Amino acid sequence: MDEELKIVILLKGTKALLGVSKKDCDPVMETIVDTTLDDALAAVPNLVTLARARWATNPRNPKYEGPPVEKPPAPVPQRQPVAATAKPKDPQVAAGQKTMF
Repeated sequence: MDEELKIVILLKGTKALLGVSKKDCDPVMETIVDTTLDDALAAVPNLVTLARARWATNPRNPKYEGPPVEKPPAPVPQRQPVAATAKPKDPQVAAGQKTMF
């Protein structure tokens, strides 16, 4: 069997993150606490076996389908009340002069 696997070990203090990935498959990861590098390396074969078993049945995790998004209703244009508008008084008209135009 000619498969290419990528195996990652991230060791920080006494905590290790192990990951296995393969082309066209989602990665499989595991965290081990209170461990050493030797213990993390010893856990790799079991993680590879687990990953292969998952990939045989589900190479990809299910696609996330969130709740349906409802579109907000279109805003109804608000009509402004039309106020009775009086023409502003012209000071010349108020003084008794006639308007020309």
